[in-house]
Amino acid sequence: MTLDEEIRNEINQQPNPPVIIDDWEEIADSLSDSFKWKGSKIDWLKTNHHQSCLYTKDDDLELLMKKFVEDHSLNKVIYSSKTIYYINDSSLDFAIAMNPEQFHAISLLVINNVPQHHYFFDENKKWCFVISSEGYIDFGFSNLS
Repeated sequence: MTLDEEIRNEINQQPNPPVIIDDWEEIADSLSDSFKWKGSKIDWLKTNHHQSCLYTKDDDLELLMKKFVEDHSLNKVIYSSKTIYYINDSSLDFAIAMNPEQFHAISLLVINNVPQHHYFFDENKKWCFVISSEGYIDFGFSNLS
Protein backbone atom coordinates (compact mmCIF):
# COMPACT_ATOMS: atom_id res chain seq x y z
CA MET A 1 0.00 0.00 0.00
CA THR A 2 1.36 3.44 -0.92
CA LEU A 3 1.54 6.40 1.46
CA ASP A 4 -1.21 8.06 -0.58
CA GLU A 5 -3.49 5.03 -0.08
CA GLU A 6 -2.64 4.75 3.62
CA ILE A 7 -3.52 8.38 4.31
CA ARG A 8 -6.73 8.12 2.28
CA ASN A 9 -7.73 5.12 4.41
CA GLU A 10 -6.90 6.96 7.63
CA ILE A 11 -8.94 9.98 6.53
CA ASN A 12 -11.92 7.83 5.57
CA GLN A 13 -11.85 6.19 9.01
CA GLN A 14 -12.27 9.56 10.74
CA PRO A 15 -15.68 10.27 12.25
CA ASN A 16 -17.36 12.63 9.80
CA PRO A 17 -14.37 12.48 7.41
CA PRO A 18 -13.30 15.53 5.44
CA VAL A 19 -13.53 15.66 1.66
CA ILE A 20 -10.65 14.25 -0.38
CA ILE A 21 -10.14 16.26 -3.58
CA ASP A 22 -8.40 14.33 -6.34
CA ASP A 23 -8.33 17.25 -8.77
CA TRP A 24 -6.22 19.41 -6.45
CA GLU A 25 -4.09 21.37 -8.93
CA GLU A 26 -6.57 24.26 -9.13
CA ILE A 27 -6.55 24.55 -5.33
CA ALA A 28 -2.75 24.65 -5.28
CA ASP A 29 -2.73 27.24 -8.07
CA SER A 30 -5.16 29.44 -6.16
CA LEU A 31 -2.87 29.34 -3.11
CA SER A 32 0.09 30.24 -5.32
CA ASP A 33 -1.82 33.19 -6.74
CA SER A 34 -2.78 34.47 -3.28
CA PHE A 35 0.71 34.80 -1.79
CA LYS A 36 4.06 36.10 -2.99
CA TRP A 37 6.64 33.36 -3.32
CA LYS A 38 10.40 33.17 -3.04
CA GLY A 39 11.36 30.10 -5.01
CA SER A 40 9.10 27.27 -3.92
CA LYS A 41 8.13 28.81 -0.56
CA ILE A 42 5.84 31.59 0.56
CA ASP A 43 7.81 34.81 1.04
CA TRP A 44 6.76 35.37 4.64
CA LEU A 45 8.32 38.84 4.67
CA LYS A 46 5.62 39.85 2.19
CA THR A 47 2.71 38.66 4.32
CA ASN A 48 0.81 40.49 7.02
CA HIS A 49 1.17 39.57 10.70
CA HIS A 50 3.70 36.81 10.03
CA GLN A 51 4.35 34.52 12.98
CA SER A 52 7.05 31.87 13.03
CA CYS A 53 8.85 29.41 15.26
CA LEU A 54 11.47 26.73 14.83
CA TYR A 55 11.22 23.09 15.79
CA THR A 56 13.59 20.14 15.79
CA LYS A 57 12.99 16.44 15.27
CA ASP A 58 13.19 16.04 19.06
CA ASP A 59 10.31 18.45 19.71
CA ASP A 60 6.78 17.29 20.40
CA LEU A 61 5.30 18.82 17.25
CA GLU A 62 1.71 18.35 18.42
CA LEU A 63 2.39 20.28 21.63
CA LEU A 64 4.45 22.92 19.83
CA MET A 65 1.77 23.44 17.18
CA LYS A 66 -0.93 23.79 19.85
CA LYS A 67 1.21 26.32 21.74
CA PHE A 68 1.92 28.25 18.53
CA VAL A 69 -1.80 28.47 17.70
CA GLU A 70 -2.66 29.56 21.26
CA ASP A 71 0.24 32.03 21.65
CA HIS A 72 -0.71 33.84 18.45
CA SER A 73 -4.50 33.67 18.96
CA LEU A 74 -4.96 31.69 15.75
CA ASN A 75 -7.91 29.61 17.00
CA LYS A 76 -10.23 32.52 16.23
CA VAL A 77 -8.86 32.76 12.68
CA ILE A 78 -9.04 29.01 12.09
CA TYR A 79 -12.49 28.52 13.61
CA SER A 80 -14.02 31.48 11.80
CA SER A 81 -13.16 29.88 8.44
CA LYS A 82 -15.90 27.99 6.65
CA THR A 83 -13.54 25.59 4.87
CA ILE A 84 -9.86 24.84 5.42
CA TYR A 85 -7.82 23.24 2.66
CA TYR A 86 -4.73 21.10 3.02
CA ILE A 87 -2.10 20.42 0.38
CA ASN A 88 1.50 19.25 0.59
CA ASP A 89 4.53 19.35 -1.63
CA SER A 90 4.02 16.07 -3.46
CA SER A 91 3.77 13.05 -1.18
CA LEU A 92 0.00 12.91 -1.58
CA ASP A 93 -1.82 13.21 -4.87
CA PHE A 94 -4.89 14.91 -3.40
CA ALA A 95 -6.01 17.88 -1.33
CA ILE A 96 -8.29 17.82 1.69
CA ALA A 97 -11.22 20.14 2.40
CA MET A 98 -12.21 20.19 6.05
CA ASN A 99 -14.30 22.21 8.42
CA PRO A 100 -12.59 23.92 11.37
CA GLU A 101 -13.67 21.20 13.80
CA GLN A 102 -11.69 18.67 11.74
CA PHE A 103 -8.53 20.79 11.57
CA HIS A 104 -6.80 19.44 14.69
CA ALA A 105 -7.28 15.74 13.92
CA ILE A 106 -6.40 16.05 10.23
CA SER A 107 -3.39 18.27 10.86
CA LEU A 108 -1.99 15.74 13.34
CA LEU A 109 -2.66 12.87 10.95
CA VAL A 110 -0.74 14.42 8.07
CA ILE A 111 2.03 15.98 10.15
CA ASN A 112 2.79 12.68 11.86
CA ASN A 113 2.60 10.57 8.70
CA VAL A 114 3.52 12.64 5.64
CA PRO A 115 7.13 13.82 5.23
CA GLN A 116 6.75 17.11 3.36
CA HIS A 117 5.73 20.73 3.72
CA HIS A 118 2.16 21.05 4.97
CA TYR A 119 -0.02 23.95 3.82
CA PHE A 120 -3.34 24.75 5.51
CA PHE A 121 -5.36 27.72 4.26
CA ASP A 122 -8.88 29.07 4.25
CA GLU A 123 -11.33 29.01 1.35
CA ASN A 124 -10.53 32.64 0.48
CA LYS A 125 -6.76 32.13 0.73
CA LYS A 126 -6.58 35.00 3.24
CA TRP A 127 -4.28 33.09 5.59
CA CYS A 128 -1.86 30.19 5.38
CA PHE A 129 -0.44 27.97 8.12
CA VAL A 130 2.64 26.01 7.11
CA ILE A 131 4.68 23.33 8.81
CA SER A 132 7.83 22.79 6.80
CA SER A 133 10.15 19.82 6.72
CA GLU A 134 13.06 22.19 7.42
CA GLY A 135 11.77 22.86 10.93
CA TYR A 136 9.58 25.95 10.65
CA ILE A 137 6.02 26.64 11.68
CA ASP A 138 4.76 29.75 9.87
CA PHE A 139 1.52 31.67 9.70
CA GLY A 140 0.65 34.79 7.77
CA PHE A 141 -2.14 36.71 6.11
CA SER A 142 -1.98 37.33 2.38
CA ASN A 143 -1.60 40.92 1.29
CA LEU A 144 -2.85 39.92 -2.19
CA SER A 145 -6.33 38.59 -1.38
